[in-house]
Amino acid sequence: MTVRSATDALIAEGLVARRHGSGTYVLPQPILRFLGLTSFSQDMRERGLVPGSRTLGFATEPADGPTAADLRIPVDTPVHRFTRLRLGSGEPMAVETVCIPEVLAPGLGAADLDGSLYELLASRYRLEMGSASVAIEPVLPDASTRRLLGIPDEQACLRLRMTDLDARGKVIMTADCVYRGDRYQLRADVRGPAFAASVGARRAG
Repeated sequence: MTVRSATDALIAEGLVARRHGSGTYVLPQPILRFLGLTSFSQDMRERGLVPGSRTLGFATEPADGPTAADLRIPVDTPVHRFTRLRLGSGEPMAVETVCIPEVLAPGLGAADLDGSLYELLASRYRLEMGSASVAIEPVLPDASTRRLLGIPDEQACLRLRMTDLDARGKVIMTADCVYRGDRYQLRADVRGPAFAASVGARRAG
């Protein structure tokens, strides 16, 4: 009874799962990512995993309307667009597609993308991220993404659409990332009353 009680407590905490007719198994624990200007590689290293990438596609092409609007550049401006499968100690974690104006990263190629993009842009092109906007939504990924991540059809993922800017507010790049829902949690620390300024203004009036 003591063992059963302890097992039930572990199940309630999401640490193990009981499978009927099979046994009790330890569940992989999701990686907690703090929302901020940290790279995927940094997240992996901080959790004792080895970051890795596999480039799935790379092209330099004229920006279409939506891409140009996101990057705040004229339509048809040359843009690097590439997709990578991101790995943690060899395990698929995310699929990301990045767009960056060619003028900001001349000579960038698929062979350069094995490691951290943030670190590469800072060291080679002197591009430093100052801020970012992030939109997050749950999604059921398409069949191709599911195969890359090695997940079943019914498993949900987290989609992050990010726009990175430098300290002056100029857009450096955009990223559309699909993270495994069973391996990632997101956390943000929010401080201060959201409407303090407007409340104070109304009272003053």
